[in-house]
Amino acid sequence: MPSLDGERNGNLQRLLADLAGQTLTDIELLVVQGVRPNGRARNVGAVRARGRYLVFIDDDVRLGHRDVLANLVHALVDDPSLGLVGPSQLPPPDASRFQRAVARQLPRMRFPVVDRTTDTDMVTHMCLAVAAQLWRQVGGEHDDLVRGTDPDLRERVRAAGRRVAVVPDSWAYHPPPASLPSLIRSAWCGGRGAAWVRRHHPELAFDVPEGPFVGRAPVRRPAYRLARLGARLLLAALRGRFLLLVSDLAYAAGYASLRLARNEPAPEQLA
Repeated sequence: MPSLDGERNGNLQRLLADLAGQTLTDIELLVVQGVRPNGRARNVGAVRARGRYLVFIDDDVRLGHRDVLANLVHALVDDPSLGLVGPSQLPPPDASRFQRAVARQLPRMRFPVVDRTTDTDMVTHMCLAVAAQLWRQVGGEHDDLVRGTDPDLRERVRAAGRRVAVVPDSWAYHPPPASLPSLIRSAWCGGRGAAWVRRHHPELAFDVPEGPFVGRAPVRRPAYRLARLGARLLLAALRGRFLLLVSDLAYAAGYASLRLARNEPAPEQLA
């Protein structure tokens, strides 16, 4: 569990309580505090871990019920074709009206609970499990990637011949931004991170579609992505999706600010 301050406004302690109450009890809990970017933090934790399976969980997440870890690990044990598995992603039950609106308007903010193992790219570091041997085989996490660790790991696992899937009857709660300023800040930081990846690792600038998909994510030219952004802004305005419009504008501004900056921040400052 990467955590910058070891608190996350008190959520880390609640997450630790969720983990302590899981039906899968043969586990060790490792919190990696103050390490950036998050891929580097996961590498630090994974090297320390002694188990056969690694589960990465963000510190702002809550688990949906007591069997989530068991469902993830048992899926990997029972089906050798699986490489990465995760639970469905939902807004928290106590999400505000603003957060629920964000989850409705912005893509990839939620994924419904499924009743069968479902191949999809909606397996993210919000909460995912992988065999430690496979994780080492594909090279672990990218150590300095400030954005895009999810598609990077999914692509390498799929290249190793393994599937990426959400497991049935399992979910975790991941809160959308809680206010307009936090939404703008998140999107702006995401845009700056994307610009950094484009500059330093263009081969990893994966173009993840808006909705869930199965298969390899392409790498698109900046001109293509800029044209699509313009079309999405227009559609958001016509459909009254104000929060998506604001988010995309903030993302574009963040991207441009880094591309035009004379002095580029270090990866640790962007993550």
